Amino acid sequence: MNTPATNRQYKNLALIACSTQFEPSQVPQVTAILAQHGYQVSCHYLQQNISDLGYVDTDQARAHNLIKALLDPTIDVLWFYRGGGGALNLLPYLHRYKQQLLAIPEKMIVGFSDVTAIHGFLNNELGWRSIHGVNANNHLEMDSANQQPLPDIAALIAEGITYNNVLPLNVLAQQTASVSGMLIGGNHTLVAATFGTHYQPDFENKILLLEDIGVTFRQLDRYLQQLLFLKECNVKAIIFGQYYSMDPNDEERIMYKTVLQQFAAQYDKPVYYFPFFGHGKHNQPFILGENITLQRNQNSTGLDMTEYATCIHPPFHS
Repeated sequence: MNTPATNRQYKNLALIACSTQFEPSQVPQVTAILAQHGYQVSCHYLQQNISDLGYVDTDQARAHNLIKALLDPTIDVLWFYRGGGGALNLLPYLHRYKQQLLAIPEKMIVGFSDVTAIHGFLNNELGWRSIHGVNANNHLEMDSANQQPLPDIAALIAEGITYNNVLPLNVLAQQTASVSGMLIGGNHTLVAATFGTHYQPDFENKILLLEDIGVTFRQLDRYLQQLLFLKECNVKAIIFGQYYSMDPNDEERIMYKTVLQQFAAQYDKPVYYFPFFGHGKHNQPFILGENITLQRNQNSTGLDMTEYATCIHPPFHS
């Protein structure tokens, strides 16, 4: 594992795009929002030469741009501008530079959705931590599609995170006093795309985080059957996030939750539900590549009793 840089304030930030094309006219507004939160923002790596598939560039060009940014010693944080598609294609290029990346201090990346492929490489191959959270362009929609405040990276690292309303979905989760493990995962489609390949993560003693959008409840059921059929998926637990649409009705929320509950009833590990991360109005941040604990409130009685579990991200260890 890389040695973390000391006394880092996580303020030297570079925007980067490795997936679907973006709208350049919106970049100044995004940059201004980040600057208002105290970040020193560089757009040096925010490059675009739209490919035939609508990515920001060819696979090789996107990979080399990302690798240069990761190796840049003046940058503490890479904040991905948007998701979409194409990041999975960069994994072979990143693996070619694995030894060079292992030799430098880790830096933080922020993003979700298609960025899951990059999280997976950094967490599983380099031992880096990373933040599963809103992409930079989400903050153009703070009053509509996105209502999640901009994460304070330094505070997340120094103080950790606690979520008190994580719902146990199966009997194992309800009866488990505490389960801990390294958190990995992200977007379900991207994680599933690695199953059976050289890039499938090591699930041993991990807690798997999964969310998605644009999949019907029947497609979700098929994804979950795939998890049941996997030969090697010895996770400690699974946390499911939001799968329904941005503005769901009650029927839609219930249907997706029902599909997850049916899976949980068949799964032989604790399964939890926290629909406050993913492609929704509230995309709460998680720290991937770091240990978390899911803890039941065993001491509550009477009116103080809660059906929820607590998810605890401790502050970073060195």
